[in-house]
Amino acid sequence: MKSIDEDIKNGKFKNIYFLIGVERYLIRQYRNKLVKALVGEDDGINYKMYSAQIPDMNELIGFLDTVPFFAERRVAVIEDTGIFKSNDDTLAEYLPGLPDTSHIIFVEAYRGANDRSSEKKYEQTLVDKRYKLYKAVQKQGRIIEFARMSRGVLNKWLVKRFADADLNITRNALECLYDYVGEDMSMLYNESEKLICYRLGHKAIDIDDVKAICTRNIANDVFEMVRAIAAKNKRKALRLYYDLLELRERPMGILFMISREFKLLLQIKMLKNEGAGMEKMMQVMGLPKFAVERYLGICARLGLEYIREALNSCADTEALFKQGRLNDVMGVEMLIVKYST
Repeated sequence: MKSIDEDIKNGKFKNIYFLIGVERYLIRQYRNKLVKALVGEDDGINYKMYSAQIPDMNELIGFLDTVPFFAERRVAVIEDTGIFKSNDDTLAEYLPGLPDTSHIIFVEAYRGANDRSSEKKYEQTLVDKRYKLYKAVQKQGRIIEFARMSRGVLNKWLVKRFADADLNITRNALECLYDYVGEDMSMLYNESEKLICYRLGHKAIDIDDVKAICTRNIANDVFEMVRAIAAKNKRKALRLYYDLLELRERPMGILFMISREFKLLLQIKMLKNEGAGMEKMMQVMGLPKFAVERYLGICARLGLEYIREALNSCADTEALFKQGRLNDVMGVEMLIVKYST
């Protein structure tokens, strides 16, 4: 990100940029910064956006080969097209002859925003490094990766957003906001905007404001449910389950998410038993430090066999659903009761 800021500040740009990663909010911000600095989004002649599907190569190359019209540059944004998974080498073979006045901004953002367990594999989803296009971009352009922001960075960003609106947010309210929304910056931006509008003209945002106006993230509720199960807090675990049902979440979907949490717990528990340190766990799991610490806190209450048995029970319950031998709502409830008692 600093490299893009430096390029904009100095007015010295690469002809090719590739923005890739998991933090879609930041990727969009920096895409817009580059477009504005290079040509401007309002230039309907020298700026073109290709989104969602791979562009026609003849059309794209024709656009890039054309001399800018009353401007210094032409800019093409190729966003979320999956082009780096295509074995068509047409664009890769064209790039060495890209005119100095033409710029390409490739954008590929991972869409599993709330699935941290698979974020570490996001590159496999977005690019195939064996193909010529990735190698050409790597050689001629600048590749910028956008990782998930740390909790400390998010805290500073949110506090500043609220302060700019003459609002303070309490520590408890901030923690509640994370519990409700998670740590995806796009979602945090939207929910913080709602809070700013809701409390405009007041001085502070407290936990009741967050509960009144913010939309809950289901994944966080499931995590809290599993934490309650591990703590043998049956009442809380069932309340969270009934809340999800009231939100019309399918029991099969809830079961899948419970199973995913237990898989993460199993991985963390096994790494801990092997003597792995925090850095190793963060690397293997693809999770930030605070998330690993949360899972370690749950694992401290549970034995390895308990976690394995819970995972097997999730699989057995799913099989009974599919065979029509068990009511789905009752099946998940029985599972929660069994492991929180």
